[in-house]
Amino acid sequence: MSGGPVLLAAGGTGGHLFPAEALAHVLEQRGVAVELVTDERALRYGDSFPARAMHTIRSATPRGGSIFSRVAAVARLGLGVAEALMLLLRLRPSVVIGFGGYPTVPPLVAASLLRIPTVLHEANGVMGKANRFLAGRVDAIAAGFPLPDAPPAKDILELFAPLRGLNLDFGRNPSTGRPVDL
Repeated sequence: MSGGPVLLAAGGTGGHLFPAEALAHVLEQRGVAVELVTDERALRYGDSFPARAMHTIRSATPRGGSIFSRVAAVARLGLGVAEALMLLLRLRPSVVIGFGGYPTVPPLVAASLLRIPTVLHEANGVMGKANRFLAGRVDAIAAGFPLPDAPPAKDILELFAPLRGLNLDFGRNPSTGRPVDL
């Protein structure tokens, strides 16, 4: 892998951060620089997450509540995209890998605008709202289960969910037979 660090983007809760952490450990073992972008909720994991830097950007969930709160959430996501664009221009990551949750939206949208390679990880059999929004904008989707309702992406890799403490060897894409190379 050449270029800048691998930038992992994950929502600020364990369900999104723990798979990102597992991948970060593997990449670290392989000598790959990793950085994390998330929202302020993930700062409580800062001491244990294996990244050379953690970046926070604005994010929000645009559902529920009044129409005003939904519009405010969309505006906050837009500000997050602007922050992510500045961050990506500074870091120049080789790839941005998203693990779901609305904090994943700004960095993956920014990466797609800048034509930085993107991968979206979906650990569930049904895509979450943020991942469903991003699925058509990314270069590949890594799925823990078949995703029959997934929007078309250039490549869907049926893998398993990364687990902490497990040495991951992603092997081959079952649909193409090609090696999976992060």
